[in-house]
Formats: sequence, structure tokens, C-alpha cells
Amino acid sequence: MSEHQFNATAELEKVRQHRRICRKRQYQSSRLNKYREELIQLMETGASFREMALWLRTQKRLRVSHTTVMRYLRKLSQSKQSAMEIDHA
Repeated sequence: MSEHQFNATAELEKVRQHRRICRKRQYQSSRLNKYREELIQLMETGASFREMALWLRTQKRLRVSHTTVMRYLRKLSQSKQSAMEIDHA
């Protein structure tokens, strides 16, 4: 039988490489993107996040939490603000 030398350093590097690959986030577009304009209009009209989530459920057959709507709209406003800052620079 042939002797197989265990190389701990090489094995550890393989494990770390595997973890790096698995750790990368997989981004996908939001299901709310289709309704972005309507959600913005509802927000400007004064609708709460719960009301927007209910509207999505009843009118668009999309069941999402009110916190999902909140995070989505906050992310939109942050990206809009950063785009405006770049334009003014």
C-alpha cells in the first residue's frame, strides 16, 4: 500500500476556499421591483408600510411582510440620495 501524506496546510486552504465561495451573497432582483412606481406613489400619498403590504396582497397577489416593503423603500431612497450626491459632485 502506498503511504498518503496528509498535508494539513493544503487541506485547510481547500476548506477556506470552499467557505469563501459559499459565503458570497447571491443577489437577485426584488419581487417588488415590478410595483416600484405604485409603491412610491402610495408612500407619497401617506400609506403605511402595512397598508402597502395589504395592497400588494389583495391587488397584486403578492404576499410580503410590511418590513420587506419598508426595507425595499428605504433602500430605494438611499440609492436615490447617493445618486443625487454623485450628480452634485
